[in-house]
Amino acid sequence: MSPDKVGRYKIKSELGRGGMATVYRAYDPSFDREVAVKVLPREMVHNLIFRVRFKRELKMIASLEHPAIVPVYDVGEESDGRQYFVMRYMGGESLSDWIKRGALSLQDTAILIERLASALDYAHQKGIVHRDIKPDNVLFDDTNHPYLTDFGIAKLTEAAISATGGGTMGTPAYVSPEQAQGANVDSRADIYGMGVMIYEMLTGKKPYDADSPMSVAVRHITEPIPDILQAKPDLPIEVDAIIRTAMAKDREERYPNAIELSRALNRAAFGDDRTTSASASMFNTRQNTITQARRRVGFIVTWMILLVVLAGAFALSRQLPVASAVNLTRTATATQTSVLESTATVATAVATETTAIPTEEISTPIPPPGNADKIAFVSGNGIYVMNVDGSGLIQIRTENSSKSNLHWMFDGRLVYISRNCANAIDVETRSIEELVCFDANETLEDFRVLPDGKWVAISIQRTLNILPFDVELLKDVDTRFGLTILRENCFYNQYAFRDLLWSKSGTQLAARVVDTERVSSDQIFLLNVDLPNCDTIGPVRIDRIPGSHFDFDSASTKRITSFDWNGDNLFLLNDAIRNDGFGDLYIYDSKVREGRKINPIDGMCCYRDARWSPDGTYILFVFQKFDSNVIELYYVKYSDIQDGNTLIPVALPGEFLTQRDKPQPAIRPAQ
Repeated sequence: MSPDKVGRYKIKSELGRGGMATVYRAYDPSFDREVAVKVLPREMVHNLIFRVRFKRELKMIASLEHPAIVPVYDVGEESDGRQYFVMRYMGGESLSDWIKRGALSLQDTAILIERLASALDYAHQKGIVHRDIKPDNVLFDDTNHPYLTDFGIAKLTEAAISATGGGTMGTPAYVSPEQAQGANVDSRADIYGMGVMIYEMLTGKKPYDADSPMSVAVRHITEPIPDILQAKPDLPIEVDAIIRTAMAKDREERYPNAIELSRALNRAAFGDDRTTSASASMFNTRQNTITQARRRVGFIVTWMILLVVLAGAFALSRQLPVASAVNLTRTATATQTSVLESTATVATAVATETTAIPTEEISTPIPPPGNADKIAFVSGNGIYVMNVDGSGLIQIRTENSSKSNLHWMFDGRLVYISRNCANAIDVETRSIEELVCFDANETLEDFRVLPDGKWVAISIQRTLNILPFDVELLKDVDTRFGLTILRENCFYNQYAFRDLLWSKSGTQLAARVVDTERVSSDQIFLLNVDLPNCDTIGPVRIDRIPGSHFDFDSASTKRITSFDWNGDNLFLLNDAIRNDGFGDLYIYDSKVREGRKINPIDGMCCYRDARWSPDGTYILFVFQKFDSNVIELYYVKYSDIQDGNTLIPVALPGEFLTQRDKPQPAIRPAQ
């Protein structure tokens, strides 16, 4: 019999009953809305430790705010001691109901998983593991949008089972091998559960079946992963590899996060990551408003005219002629050129009339800010290039697949990774060269050529390979094994390598790694690499950032979204706090081993993709105010940040960068 009330909530009907809770449909009179109330059994009432833990864990789960997570509204305790929590009432069905009517298409599965993976990754970054990923815990609203529910409930029931002498954890049909064996569980248990769920969505049946729940759990530990192509032969062959990676018995071999799993499934279903943005399609319209990007021209022209006049005054006092201003306009627009040339001509004429000693003209070129002349960045999967002041914005690549690791190569071409290939594009001719392309089952994380063009460092499937940069040498390589058999290759697997940066000398690498010693935080390892003796000498770690040098704030997920290195001793990095990678901005000096948060815009969050200028005097960064979705690009003197001066963003067409963009800007040294 259902109670009339639980707390202030008026019970309307019972929705379901299980071993660990009873769920009621209820009415909340305080907010005039329907809710779902989940009440735990009476046998847990007398365990004080469990009751305290229940409240603590549920309050943490209630802090999750994501559009694909069923929100927890309230946590409470009845007069008889029974614990309950209140969630949003979902008016639709569960994913289990959908599967009962038949298997889903690969495309529908990929779309659903994309949304659920985003929610799961968000929770993992908050340090919360679901522990019970299954179709019953995917609920749909009235418009068929999927939501994950019951975050962390398996962890809570684990405490209850421990106290009451119950049985296995989680749901046996979806439980990971380590969870079934009672080992410590991390986010990769959820990757396994999602792999099982994808198998069931595509085939209509579970990968393992047996006469008892315990037997099913044992099969997850001992039985080989079933071939999904035998159950569903019309699926692309890549899907079997996706299932095998997600459901790997060894969690070290699974996808590192839910987003990577989703991306792989999207590639199999749609041929790419299916990430789109309005930026590319709106480019032609925005090009008509490009003149807005030149609002700083007046300031630049005034500054340069003043420079010329001062040079003229200096020449008068020293009785020397002023040089022509031909080289003063390297980064100026055509309008600036005409103004500066006429001004310089007048100044030269005045100076020449007042001197009696003819001398050679003295060239006085003004280096561009930071010794940089171009900035490239990604918006809506398109690649754009502009001058450092925001003028001359052009789109050089429109192909709609996600792009990462954008950077300039020694020969002036842009390198980027897309569809598991490293490509180089000539910004003048728009011609593209494929440098290397790997099998879709082995994730290419980075491809970095030494500044002198002699060596290339390749991070693939968390291994590091360094070999002479020769496109002909790489043309027949499409797997990790293909790299390792090359005689010239230096192969390293001591750490789980991801992003890479070279030192100026070429004898050191900075690598973002998955640090097994500090599993709750990303780390940057500074490594010495002895390439001539790589057969016998591995990379030697000389520093770890942030390591014990500084701590991220409590709001941080402890994940490093991006970092940059001046090739000597200074590092820029940001953690992740919001919007898939925006966080606080930090600077670290490896000589004195000290780091600090700098947050240049009035000390406010949030930043990403900070870059040093070629000469190390300027910093480029992307800024998004914590309570705003507007993204701004700044290219400013580092000394202005140190001095607390007002900073002005680069002028871009209104709302050119959208909330979902990951610009990954790259600065080209002046040509």
